[in-house]
Amino acid sequence: MEGPTPVSALIHAATMVAAGVFLVARVYPLMQAGAQPGGTTVALTVIVWVGAATAVFAALIAIAQNDIKRILAYSTISQLGYMMAGLGMGGVAVGMFHLITHAFFKSLLFMGAGSVIHGCRDEQDIRRMGGLKVDMPLTFITYAIGMLALCGFPLLFSGFWSKDGILEAAHGWSISRAPFYLLLFGVLLTAFYMTRQVCYVFFGYWRGRQTAHESPKTMTLPLVILALFAMALGAIGTPAWPWFHAFLEDRAVVFDLRAMADPRLLALMTASSIVVIFGLMLGWRFYGDRSPKPEAPDALEKIAPTLWAGLRDRLYVDELYGATVVAFYNWWARVADWLDRCIWGGMVAAVAALFGLWARFSRFFDRAWIDGGFDKGCEELSTGGGLLSRVEGGRAQNYLRILAAGVVALVAILLWSVRP
Repeated sequence: MEGPTPVSALIHAATMVAAGVFLVARVYPLMQAGAQPGGTTVALTVIVWVGAATAVFAALIAIAQNDIKRILAYSTISQLGYMMAGLGMGGVAVGMFHLITHAFFKSLLFMGAGSVIHGCRDEQDIRRMGGLKVDMPLTFITYAIGMLALCGFPLLFSGFWSKDGILEAAHGWSISRAPFYLLLFGVLLTAFYMTRQVCYVFFGYWRGRQTAHESPKTMTLPLVILALFAMALGAIGTPAWPWFHAFLEDRAVVFDLRAMADPRLLALMTASSIVVIFGLMLGWRFYGDRSPKPEAPDALEKIAPTLWAGLRDRLYVDELYGATVVAFYNWWARVADWLDRCIWGGMVAAVAALFGLWARFSRFFDRAWIDGGFDKGCEELSTGGGLLSRVEGGRAQNYLRILAAGVVALVAILLWSVRP
């Protein structure tokens, strides 16, 4: 989370979230193949439980974080759990609708966090902020809209409709009601930690080192645009006009206000609204319009310091990862190093020595036999050529003498042969 905030917004609203959710949505027919009469499979059941657990797990960690962007980062992980659970229980349309709405209001929140960081001169610790609703009014209004959309504040914000669709699917899941209660608890946690963040950043008085200022229009104008979408986008997925669901399912859609009067739907909407409002009130009760000093303990830390320490340290997931996965890879690296030096290196050295010995033998055979025989043959040819060169000297007198000697010898042979 050290990168530029626009990059963070793209990662958390588009790529990091969209990759896994979109992949599951694309292979959903494979996930659903061989579904039981209840309409689920082992794969979808696993996705539901993992998604529900992730939604609560990441939301708990977000409660005790003090970096403005880190809180939003764990919020993204929590919302990813909602999307996965929605895919597993309600199908592609339910999970993807929350993906679309989340893309806008989480982009708004990250861009708003960037505006806050810019206005606070690169400060990211929420304990060193405060009172920014006065110094940065436009950022405050747009950030509040994104916060309420993320919490699922009823009716006016897109997050309410997409998250309510997930809760409705969870309530009707035939396997178990436990994911429904986990997700409902996650709604409470989301409202609580976002209220804590907003209270620390925008309410109370300024606790930073330097004065804050509103960001320029190049930063606030995108916030306004995203805020409008964070509110209006829910209209395409309401029970009265489920256009997004019909679009994904390739069917006609009609506006039917009577769908909003379904008693079961109204009960679920009422329950989720009560939980959201209770979470907001609980967060305001603990943090409200106060501004504790940066070094002062958090309100929850005073009540449950051990629990707070665990949440602040991310439930020791990093330590567990280091003690298991990292430790295993360190051990395996040492084993691989020993194998490389003692086993594979020894084998390579033995092969190299063998080929070195063969090379020395080849050199001896080449020099003693091949080169020696060739050199001896060349020497004999040279000697023979030297002797012949004396005969073929090019002097006519010598040729005549030899010819005369040959004639004499021939005559002597003939006379010898005709003797009676």
